[in-house]
Amino acid sequence: MRIPELTQVFNERFGLKKTDGQIRSCLKNHQITCGRKPGFPAGYSFLFSRRQEQFIRDNYTRLSQAALAVAFNVKFMDEQKTAQQIITFIKRHHIKSGRNGCFEKGHVPANAGTKGLIRPNSGTFKKGNIPGNLKPLGTERINKGYIEVKIAERNPHTGFPTRYKCKHVVLWEQIHGPVPKGFIVIFMDGEKLHCVPGNLILINRQELLRLNKHQYKKMPDSVKPSVLALVKLEVKTFELSKNQPIGAPP
Repeated sequence: MRIPELTQVFNERFGLKKTDGQIRSCLKNHQITCGRKPGFPAGYSFLFSRRQEQFIRDNYTRLSQAALAVAFNVKFMDEQKTAQQIITFIKRHHIKSGRNGCFEKGHVPANAGTKGLIRPNSGTFKKGNIPGNLKPLGTERINKGYIEVKIAERNPHTGFPTRYKCKHVVLWEQIHGPVPKGFIVIFMDGEKLHCVPGNLILINRQELLRLNKHQYKKMPDSVKPSVLALVKLEVKTFELSKNQPIGAPP
């Protein structure tokens, strides 16, 4: 035995409370040797005695790690160990519980004979139920710097009968109709929160590309109309030159 185990057995045998240091001094003073080679045998633990190890091995087959920690501390009240110490000991010594986490043959599920995962209860939503956090039509919110408004339009992504849509697009479509494919609605002054009909213009993707190239949003308000007119002229010129036959006079 090692000193801790010898001390424990000694105290149990003679009903005493000697410490490890006292037993060690007694052995040294009387020149009592163990006869073993230096070092610790394989599987030796500083924290757990052989008796405690056997307790863990015997009970781990029927108890979870958490329950085993509680049972261990009840059994060895004078040598309390944390749950993590016991778990680490189990892993390092490759102690197996024999359980594989699967239901045993013949196991009856808790929801057997029911439809779905749970039985109907008083908290189940009923048909026609209206959630307390439902927002009415016309509700506005800020999303990525743009004002969005809730409208009665089917959501193409979820199929829900209502959706949030950019307010400036909704205002433009109320006056001019649906936005044509390949076009977008932008703000003339570059302010995303300035949603008024007079501040909205319709441009195509080519015009948007050139506006961004000219850093339209950073331009002074007095220059923006001129930049917009220049961009439209550049795009139109490019389209005409692209469609002109090869070799034709400009």
